[in-house]
Amino acid sequence: MAWYYIAFDTVKQFFTVKGTETINELITMISNCAEFLDVKLRTNEKKILNTLNKDKDKITIRFPMEGKIKTREMKINCLIQAQLGCIPIQDFTLTQDTGRVFRNGLRVTRWLSDFLASCKNNFSALLNSLILAKCFRCKLWENSLHVSKQLEKIGVSLSNAMVNAGLTSFKKIEDTNARELELILNRHPPFGNQIKESVSHLPKYELGIEQLPKYSDTLAEILVTIKLTNYEQLQTKRTATDFHYVTLAIGDADNQVILNQKIMDSVLLKTGNWMKKIEVKRALKSEDISVNLISSDYVGLDIQQTYTAFYLTQKTVGSKVVTNQKLKADSSVDM
Repeated sequence: MAWYYIAFDTVKQFFTVKGTETINELITMISNCAEFLDVKLRTNEKKILNTLNKDKDKITIRFPMEGKIKTREMKINCLIQAQLGCIPIQDFTLTQDTGRVFRNGLRVTRWLSDFLASCKNNFSALLNSLILAKCFRCKLWENSLHVSKQLEKIGVSLSNAMVNAGLTSFKKIEDTNARELELILNRHPPFGNQIKESVSHLPKYELGIEQLPKYSDTLAEILVTIKLTNYEQLQTKRTATDFHYVTLAIGDADNQVILNQKIMDSVLLKTGNWMKKIEVKRALKSEDISVNLISSDYVGLDIQQTYTAFYLTQKTVGSKVVTNQKLKADSSVDM
């Protein structure tokens, strides 16, 4: 609490966390924090905020709130979502308030993920708090199309031009010709080369999951490997800071945390990869394990996979016997 300079009432509020909170629910809780007591809701702001919340003719926030904006908490929630969604706010005092909310929000979200990491049966809330802390740093949603906004020299208008041209991932930007990038962005050479270079020197991760032959009715052993695929390129130049890290968060179908570990880029840069054997207890609900690699500072680098572990005995569902004969890993990789 002292380390992050967090109010006692904020800590008390987060002690009520159930452990299954979604990103939307966490934002609602954060909007109620004592850190934002100096943000006031002014009558003349309500029209702008209500338009951001719900409007059939304009882009609105990702998680609209019920009814009209009538409290400070609803205003804060709305400003957080507008900033993360790259929705412009045409009001000076609201822009100032947003800056204040994000300065305090950075501390609160980082504290929250550290706080939730101290518990075991809250995997969903922990994963969403890690994602949200990163969103506050990037000022973007975790699934944002505006990944280019994180690059040097790219602001909102150039990022919009990139999105309109379909360049919504780092891979697409890197695969585009430098001259074509300059045409899209209306810039002179070597601007395109600089953009491509800064993307190519971002860390690129690969996540491998393999089950080891040692397993029983209740335990399986898996080997998780994280590779830095552009390890050689990063030896000379890096876009991310020296403090950039990824968090490996693994959880089971019963919402139990199996592993939560920070892995610094500096560790991966020594050998190019990182490995760990993990024992996985069989969950009651299903054999599926959620494996997530979350970047500390960037949207668009995360890897999220589901892996089905194999155990010795068959599983009974009702009166039916379900055989678990094959190992499978299905993955959805954000790049």
